Order: sequence, then structure tokens, then C-alpha cells
Amino acid sequence: MRDTKTKGTRKGDRLRIRGFVTVYQGKGEDKVVLMDRVPNKWVDGGLKGLFSYLLGSRVTDLVTMWTTGFQMYLGTDTGAVTIHNASALTSPIGGAPGTGPDSTSGENRSYPSIGVWRTKYIAVWNAGAVSGTIGEIALYLRAFSSIGAAWSVINHTYPLIMVSRISIADLEMDAFSIDPSKSLTVEWGVQLSYE
Repeated sequence: MRDTKTKGTRKGDRLRIRGFVTVYQGKGEDKVVLMDRVPNKWVDGGLKGLFSYLLGSRVTDLVTMWTTGFQMYLGTDTGAVTIHNASALTSPIGGAPGTGPDSTSGENRSYPSIGVWRTKYIAVWNAGAVSGTIGEIALYLRAFSSIGAAWSVINHTYPLIMVSRISIADLEMDAFSIDPSKSLTVEWGVQLSYE
């Protein structure tokens, strides 16, 4: 006989992706933190890319795809919410897709506990490289743009696509004006966990 007592109360396995954005200007004693570990929204492109990796039977260069060649862009929009199929900032600084950072770096993947994977993407704009009031920021990664089960990156170069966005319109951040006399740094932490 079927046990009906637990019907509707059992939960299946869950894969959770989260991002945390920290923004600051200057360095050392002049460092001013504008945002500290603020959560953001993931869009269709990032989720399709992630699922393609999980489904792929011939993915051969996963580390390169997720941890190198990334990009970040800044925008001034304050009214457009992030929709699932967003593929670019609404009002990028410097014209589409935006003025890229002067330097990028990242922290290697880490595994703080079983089933948890973390990495961090860091972008720095030198003093005076960009100006204006920031209302949106986007993270671009090299990711598959559709769900598929047989991918190989040896003979293919996959484009940078927007995978995540943080914005005022989503009530995730407050607008801030860039101080042109200081460098601007954006740190985008990503955590993937199996729960």
C-alpha cells in the first residue's frame, strides 16, 4: 500500500547557483566600499550554459570555459528589471556591450564543503576610464548558448554571453556615481551548490 503521509512533503535534489557582487573604489586607506556581497539575478544564457555543461557528453575544457576570458560591463539604466532572456545591459557605458575593464583576474575554484563550488571574477577600471552614475552591472562568461548534450570546445570558440545582471530596478543595489580620481573594482563571486 502506498504511504500517503509523506505525499507532497518530500523534496528532490536541488542545484542552486548564486552570485554576490562587491564594488569598491580606490585601494588601501583610500578604499571606499560601495556594495558588499549583494546578490544578483541569473539570466537565461547563464542557466542554459550551466545545464549544457551538466548534460554534455563531450565537454573537454570546462575550466577554461568558466574561469577565463570573462568580461564585465557597467550601465546607467535605473528602470529596466532583469528579465529571463536579457542578453545585454539596457544602457551600457561606452556603447554596446560597454567599456570593458582595464584588467581582469579571478580566484581559482574552491570547494569549501561537499557539493559546494566557488569562484570569483574580478574586474578593474583604472581611474578616469569610465564615468557616470551606475545603475546596472553585467557578468559575461564563455558559455554555450543553448541546451545540448554533445559539446566539444577543442575546435570551437564560444562567445562571451551575459549570464548575470545586478540592477537598481531589481532592488538589488543603490545607484552610485563613479569618482574619476579612483580606480573602480567589481568582484563577482559565484557559488554553485548541490542541496
